[in-house]
Amino acid sequence: MTSRPFTRQSTVAELATTAPGRAFKAMILRQLPPTQTEKERRELEEMTLNFPLETLVELSEGKLTWGIADSLVDLANRQPHRVAGRAAGAGVGALKKVAGKVRR
Repeated sequence: MTSRPFTRQSTVAELATTAPGRAFKAMILRQLPPTQTEKERRELEEMTLNFPLETLVELSEGKLTWGIADSLVDLANRQPHRVAGRAAGAGVGALKKVAGKVRR
């Protein structure tokens, strides 16, 4: 079992030793593209699970944000109080973006 603290460099497989990491792993595996054979599917899953979290963010084309990744790391490290602050900050940013569009 991998020990805490987890970081952006932790792999999905390492994070999957925690409850939030298992949920994330299941979500990631559901989102993988279809493959021709079961062997290709296993290889794709293995490769994906061994990517560091930061690599997945960079490869996701915006689908997996740094905020989500950092929140996952915080939950895996048993620091949920940090997630609440990040969510509040994201809410302010979204509110400013909407308000800017309404003013135009």
